[in-house]
Amino acid sequence: MKFGCSLEMINMRITEPGYTNKLTKKYWIELFKFASAVGFKGVELPYNPYTNDGIAFNMTRSGMPINKYAVNTKYGSVNSFMEILADVGIEQITGVHISAQDSLLELITTGQDPRKVFEKFEAAAEEAIGFLEEVDGKGLVISPTPELGLLHHLMGSKGENWEPSFLSKAADTINKIGKMASKSGVQASIKNEFWSLVRGNQLDRFMDELDSQHIFYSPDLAHLSIANENPVEVVKKYHDKLNFIRFSDTRFVDLEDNYKKPNPEIPKVGAQRVFCDLGDGKVDLQGVYHALTDTSYDGWVICESKKTLNVYKALLKMRWYIDNKLLKS
Repeated sequence: MKFGCSLEMINMRITEPGYTNKLTKKYWIELFKFASAVGFKGVELPYNPYTNDGIAFNMTRSGMPINKYAVNTKYGSVNSFMEILADVGIEQITGVHISAQDSLLELITTGQDPRKVFEKFEAAAEEAIGFLEEVDGKGLVISPTPELGLLHHLMGSKGENWEPSFLSKAADTINKIGKMASKSGVQASIKNEFWSLVRGNQLDRFMDELDSQHIFYSPDLAHLSIANENPVEVVKKYHDKLNFIRFSDTRFVDLEDNYKKPNPEIPKVGAQRVFCDLGDGKVDLQGVYHALTDTSYDGWVICESKKTLNVYKALLKMRWYIDNKLLKS
């Protein structure tokens, strides 16, 4: 079992004090240094090929290696980027994460038909796979549907049951992406979110529609917990389909059905933070770790303190938790 970390712990969607510092190449190189210093030799990158959405534009023009264009612009080339990582002690890009939410936002921003989301998403996946080939990354982690609240706003009408057809199209698209990835030596896997159409136990039906030869599963523990699923039992159930497991944490209880609303990670009432730093929440991380060791899991565990308030402190806390609460448990 290998422990890496995800750069998605950096919240690029808020303009907090010091936000402009996040747009600099220096910030990201220092971040890689800190990740390496605490013992993370593998990192996962978010991948967003778009620039029209305001958030995507800001990330693309920053030093954040969010797509090939950003890497070439800020680091000179993919090779130069990989040399910088090696120089600071990062040995591997484990993979990238792509989300159908980004494809939908691109369509909305450019005034296109949101029903073209799967066509757009497949093209994004193809670009991400090409990037993975260049950086020798092996994992394509896929969030298969956009946010449920946004979809209901765009797709749903009173009395129209559009969800089964939408999920069927999503499954067809994921299967195409899985075959494409496999041809390039990349393993595709889906990631669950509490706000998507593939939430909680709805994952089971969706997995039944996927090509078991080409599609694996990257469970996100915090998202499972918020959707009232037991992460330990889910990991046991899918023990032979796991890869790039997401160790994340939360104390959040979705009492207001926030998963049905736009911007579900920003609650309008109650606790304002959905996620917390790894080890500070209620997710049974040790139980999941034991379930993985019992089945001799030898893949990557991607650690993430989602939307942390202090990135450097969170990195230290993650490493401490791994060394003192997981490995010694």
